[in-house]
Amino acid sequence: MIAGMTVPAGEAVASPLRVRDLVPDFLAYASRAAHVPRQRWAQLWRTHYLAPHRDLYAALDRQGDWSGVDDLEGALERLHGREAVFAARAERLAALLPATVAGVGRAMGWPGDGEPLDCVLLVGLEQANGWADEFRGRFALFLAVERLGEPEHDELLVRHEVAHVVHDRLARIRHWPEHGVAHALLTEGLATQVTAELDPRRPDDEYLWMGATHRRWLADCRRRWPEILHRIAADVDATDLDRYAAWFLMRDSAHRGDLPRRCGYLVGLELVRLLRERHPLHEIAAWDLDRGLDEVRRGLRALRAAT
Repeated sequence: MIAGMTVPAGEAVASPLRVRDLVPDFLAYASRAAHVPRQRWAQLWRTHYLAPHRDLYAALDRQGDWSGVDDLEGALERLHGREAVFAARAERLAALLPATVAGVGRAMGWPGDGEPLDCVLLVGLEQANGWADEFRGRFALFLAVERLGEPEHDELLVRHEVAHVVHDRLARIRHWPEHGVAHALLTEGLATQVTAELDPRRPDDEYLWMGATHRRWLADCRRRWPEILHRIAADVDATDLDRYAAWFLMRDSAHRGDLPRRCGYLVGLELVRLLRERHPLHEIAAWDLDRGLDEVRRGLRALRAAT
């Protein structure tokens, strides 16, 4: 059975929010798994948790993130015993989402487009806490309760990812690695700036790390700022994964060398802040891709000139 609900997302967003909650199905799986040998957990997980949601599983597993897990039994074992925590987090997120979508929609000038904004609450395999990805031809929001934590951190994460979904609705611009470095500077910078404007009381490192404190990382980025700008300017038109990873992913990268991981997020934020001096958020969010990338390149030149 699919647990779901549709709630209005607030006056600023005419389109409703559609939440699809997979957590009850995981709880049902876990209840059954408690009475069978560990060796049967993986098959039970597939038949009682994944099978009722084949359409979602196809979206989640496009890169083999679920089917390619080496130790599925071990991953499931780490999830067992946390059912009450997962249920409470799902309930909290369902209550948080309507106001969050309304606030982000208002900030970005999204009036709704007649189609519900989809959000999926799920228990994943500890790969990620939240992300935006394509589902049924549009971006949807995915939130994995096993990787969530402090409520105030989760609020920043949800705002950031909702901003990506709304950006897709407004301009069909998506933050995918294959779309390149300049593209990611625009999308990640915009999502981070939206989050900052909706909750302006925090330091930048918390917006950039979804609530976690990374002041030493931010100080390192500031110290090496001229070098970062010089090198990312050389990569701004790159579309290969290695160069994207050097700026936006946590993994090791020979191209990144010893630069701070994910420092492209800070560059994106500073670019959008520069653009924000001349353009309101709703205008930036509505730019088509050509306009957006031209503005990123122009803004990057301005940042370098000011350094």
